[in-house]
Amino acid sequence: MKILIVTQNFPPDIGGASIRLSGYAKYLNEFGHKVTVLCSNPIYPRGKIFEGYTNKWFQKEEKDGYTIIRTWIWPVKPKSHAILRILSYCSFTVSACIRSLKLEKPDIIISATPSFFASLISIFYKKLKNVKIILDITDVWPDAALATGFMKKNLFFWLAKKIELWIYRDVDNLTCGSIGIKRELLKNQWLENKITIIPDAADLELFPLNLNSDSVIKEYNLENKFIVGFAGLLGFAQQPTIIAHVAKKLEPYQDIKFLIVGTGGLKNDFENLAKEWKLNNIIFAGEKPRNIIANYINAFDVGLSTLANKDFLRNSVPAKIFEYLACGLPIVINLKSVAWDIVNEAKAGVLANEDDATDLANKILYLYNHKSEALKMGENGRAYALENYDRKKIVEKLEKVIVATLNTH
Repeated sequence: MKILIVTQNFPPDIGGASIRLSGYAKYLNEFGHKVTVLCSNPIYPRGKIFEGYTNKWFQKEEKDGYTIIRTWIWPVKPKSHAILRILSYCSFTVSACIRSLKLEKPDIIISATPSFFASLISIFYKKLKNVKIILDITDVWPDAALATGFMKKNLFFWLAKKIELWIYRDVDNLTCGSIGIKRELLKNQWLENKITIIPDAADLELFPLNLNSDSVIKEYNLENKFIVGFAGLLGFAQQPTIIAHVAKKLEPYQDIKFLIVGTGGLKNDFENLAKEWKLNNIIFAGEKPRNIIANYINAFDVGLSTLANKDFLRNSVPAKIFEYLACGLPIVINLKSVAWDIVNEAKAGVLANEDDATDLANKILYLYNHKSEALKMGENGRAYALENYDRKKIVEKLEKVIVATLNTH
């Protein structure tokens, strides 16, 4: 089959959605399909073009056997006004629609969220070429934008809601990342027969157990330290500044260090708070290439996942959860959510109270003081990931949805 994946964000863009879609492209190609990805030039979450790229109208690259076609986007910073961000989305929509006219007609399109602008490109192409669409939803947009403060309940929001429902009606099938997202979607009961859960997963080939992380430990002088690690986006949904409050409470424990890997819209706020409080137990490693991120995660003794206390985020499962599971880490999470349900079912971690830095610190101390129990949690998590969240097996499920969608008249 010829499969076109349409998404704004794709690696080296950071975030769970781009990781998920790169897994789709990689394994669908391995399964013998011809895969093309239509995406923007990479800017997320920096708000500027990544090194090694220029913001050309169109550029093409080959990766792991599939083709990536990137198109122009107007870069804006994560904290920019909502109108500027919408204009940025629209810039990609226009350039991608133009470039799509020259694409070989696919058998099916996988159109990805967050944001529905990629879906507008897909529907444009569907109307033009009569191609079926699977809409892959990792966040229910625009509700996700509202929950994280990117959008307010104004005219733009209600217009976005109308467009959202129009898109749902016009696509042929929907896939979503978790039972929580499916529950949100089923507020529109007429969608029930359209939705299949394709959970997020771990790239077990990329995250082998017990990978040697000596170089990371040596680089940051972390020999004989208990490393509490955070790897991923430092954005509004993750509420990373709470980690500074936790680190402050754990200052007396000289051998507990926080290693923060990643970037995002609140990274500067987090760093500034750490500097203001003169916290020497937090190390900001910055953003790291995807192909070496496993070296950093394997250096952690504990994997930390923080989420802002927003009802909408209870349906989210951060990609880092699966990476921590794959690396055999005990996990500390601070929001009772679908993500916690996975960690709890795996017997792979502990839950802290929401918005409670003291309890979050106490949960870290519990694992610090019960290392054999923490080790067992990590073993449980690795086994659970192997059984339930191997990305290759998950993409096999997606392949079945693709075949079923093509066979539906």
